[in-house]
Amino acid sequence: IRQDQSELGRDETPRPIKSDELRDRLSVLNEKLKEAAKPTQKQLKKLREEHLPRLEKYEQQLATLGERNSYSKTDVDATFMRLKDDHMQNGQLKPAYNTQISTEEQFITHYSIHRTSTDTTTLKDHLEGFEERYDRQSDVVVADAGYGSEENYEMLESKKIEGYVKYSYFHKEQKRAQKNNPFLLQNLYYNKEEDFYVCPMGQKMDFAGKGKRE
Repeated sequence: IRQDQSELGRDETPRPIKSDELRDRLSVLNEKLKEAAKPTQKQLKKLREEHLPRLEKYEQQLATLGERNSYSKTDVDATFMRLKDDHMQNGQLKPAYNTQISTEEQFITHYSIHRTSTDTTTLKDHLEGFEERYDRQSDVVVADAGYGSEENYEMLESKKIEGYVKYSYFHKEQKRAQKNNPFLLQNLYYNKEEDFYVCPMGQKMDFAGKGKRE
């Protein structure tokens, strides 16, 4: 084993290994080291009986997790979500599903079940499920700010759906402190033709670049 490790070179950075790759390597090592000393045989046995099954288990868990950040051991399709289920409306993490229901004229027209806790990411799948069921799409969609996102607005526009969906900070913008703050982006004058903003002092603002804050 040490000899095989030395062939890789000391300066190489270790990389992740998959279970099928480890299984193949163990098969080769078992054949090469049939007559090896007991300590080497012991290491091979540990790799084969402990590390390989554990790696396979981790891969299965990651496959079950998918793009989620959690799942329940007793119901692997459920995701842990913060539920307000007591009289004080305190949030508690419990395995659950996010159920979406759409109505028209007070009649339920469609429902869908999702494994993500945020409503924002459910709108597209919900509307696609509606279209698949009825072979048509709604002309108008009304939803609260929990569904407001740039991706959803673009999706509604691409499907030619008239959307009445508030963005997340809509109500915050309605407050006097927000409206009277001249330094907020939404309160700056924007020249659409030449694509630039004007600062509160009346000077043109030049584009400096984009940044991302963690």
